[in-house]
Amino acid sequence: MVKVVQRLWVFACLLLSLSLKAEPASPPHYKVATEADDVVTRVLFDAVAKEFDVSIQYINYSSFDAMLDSVANGDSDFAANITYTESRAQRFSYSRPTNIEYTYLYGMSDDTLDDATIVGVPQDTIYAELIKQYYPTLIQVPYQGHEEAVALLRSGGVDGVVDAINQLKPMLLEGFEAKVLNDYISIKPVSIVSQKGSHLEELNNFARYIHSEEVQKLLREQIALYQFELRQTALRESIKQLPIDLNQPIRIKLEPLFPYVIYQDDGSVKGLTADVVLKSCDILALNCVVISQPNETWESIYHQFIQSEFDILGPLAVRSERYAFSYFPQPHYSPTSVMVKRLGYKANVYSHVSQLISERIGVVKDDFFDTMLTQRLPLKELIRYQTQEELLEALLDHEIDYVAMDTAMLNHFLRQSELIPIEKDTSIGEFYTSQLSIGLVKNERGEALAPYFSRAISMLDLDKVVATYDLRPDWRTLLEYEVKFATHTQLLYVLLLIIAFCATLYLYKQSNTDNLTGLRNRRSLQVKFRQGVQKDLTILYLDINKFKQINDTYGHRAGDELLKLLSSKIRRVWKGGAYRIGGDEFILTGYPSSEQLTSVVEELSLLDVNHDLFGELSQVTISVGVSEKRHRSVSLEQALHLADEDMYSSKQASRDYSPSSEFAEQA
Repeated sequence: MVKVVQRLWVFACLLLSLSLKAEPASPPHYKVATEADDVVTRVLFDAVAKEFDVSIQYINYSSFDAMLDSVANGDSDFAANITYTESRAQRFSYSRPTNIEYTYLYGMSDDTLDDATIVGVPQDTIYAELIKQYYPTLIQVPYQGHEEAVALLRSGGVDGVVDAINQLKPMLLEGFEAKVLNDYISIKPVSIVSQKGSHLEELNNFARYIHSEEVQKLLREQIALYQFELRQTALRESIKQLPIDLNQPIRIKLEPLFPYVIYQDDGSVKGLTADVVLKSCDILALNCVVISQPNETWESIYHQFIQSEFDILGPLAVRSERYAFSYFPQPHYSPTSVMVKRLGYKANVYSHVSQLISERIGVVKDDFFDTMLTQRLPLKELIRYQTQEELLEALLDHEIDYVAMDTAMLNHFLRQSELIPIEKDTSIGEFYTSQLSIGLVKNERGEALAPYFSRAISMLDLDKVVATYDLRPDWRTLLEYEVKFATHTQLLYVLLLIIAFCATLYLYKQSNTDNLTGLRNRRSLQVKFRQGVQKDLTILYLDINKFKQINDTYGHRAGDELLKLLSSKIRRVWKGGAYRIGGDEFILTGYPSSEQLTSVVEELSLLDVNHDLFGELSQVTISVGVSEKRHRSVSLEQALHLADEDMYSSKQASRDYSPSSEFAEQA
């Protein structure tokens, strides 16, 4: 019996041992010290927990000092978002810098440190030293904790208080504004810390992973989402306090105007302005209803708005006389205005809108351009149409010669699948920049809602909205317009060649040569490469920066001289084909080596203009785009498009170039 009991006992112990071995080892467990609403720490360590299969316990502390003490004493394993100082380095081990510390100026308005006189600064932080370094005249008032910061703001004792992102939620819910300061003061990057001498391997591994593209992108997206949701919540709570009936629908009318408002077949509406209005309504949780129809004219919508028959009108250009019947939230787009004509009509004849007194000019009745051109051409009888489509059709039918458009609208028409033979008058150029907004009707409700729409619009990614609809036509498309226009006049060219047969050689040379520079012209380029461009042919696209500004400042003689100087330099440094294709645009073709290409681009990027015609101007910058060694032969249009894209990058980079001459710096 005893032996049986002993055997059973051994068997039980064996089963217990096997069961213990079968259980998986528990993952490492770490305590992470945080303050309330420390979203950055949670994003980082949530990612760490998933990547390294560790368990994270967040422990909230009432203050930054208490959080640090918990790590120094070993009560917590890690803390994040800690700036390096020599005194802290005596108590903590630091990882490599992991991220920036998001810092804000909290206040009653959306002011920055440039607008402030007195600011509150949290005690025992690096902010006091940084503000003293970058804004030495600012008066600093130290404070301790959120309640004291709020008291300073409420009393008006400071213009704003400086603090980190963990104060964003309570400050926004208190009704304060928040302005990111990372672009105003050079805030040092922050790290993860542990108790001195402990968790050194983990600090290194965690920091290396946090540096990855995956985590850095995640952090940026989560912080942006966190800020957006906090601001949205704060706005929605604040708007509930307004003395207006928020259940009553907000009636909106939108003018059908490309690319600002586009009515869809299913009844929905989109577009640059439409997106801004409807997204703002969503942020504010307002009951907004679009009541307009795609066939309504601007004249009727505009007069209904003046009579307060609905609540919001868009798009609406901001003008002083319109403040009498409209409140304007923050503008969401600033289009530039150009004069548009039929392709090839009177090139380089006019330089200012005021010179168009003999031309037939069309406008949409009562719109922004009607008002502006009436003021600029007071004795001119404008030809008025009901819609933008009627206006464009009249231009194409030769009923009128010029129409005014903003660049976004022109770009939209130029990108249509059906090529439209219109172009801006480049000699006049961009003659006006307006601010585009929406209008809220002039009553108690409109007055109350206007500032909330401003705050909602400021939360939108306006650059992304604009980029969705304001698409620039590519160089290939513009070249196609030229080709199509040329085909319409083909019979005329044939007739002229027959009549002038005796001077064939002379005319051939003239038709392929630019008279001003002596280089070959656009037609020669098209003829040369009508069968396509070989894959190893190098193409350079040159464009003179600020050429119109030079023309306007020093006159067309100076502009012509500048084109001649550039042409002469091209002949000196380039061994290959050279074409002036129009205005200040040049195309070079050839087979240079890599060293030769680098040297040529460097040589052609800067042009000396030591001539009495240019006054004090000594140098002009040239944007150069390059297309080389493609995978296969392509059409001329495709090759020029590649060079054009590179040229635009060069033009963007040239803005940072600073020659000695003041005007050349602008150029």
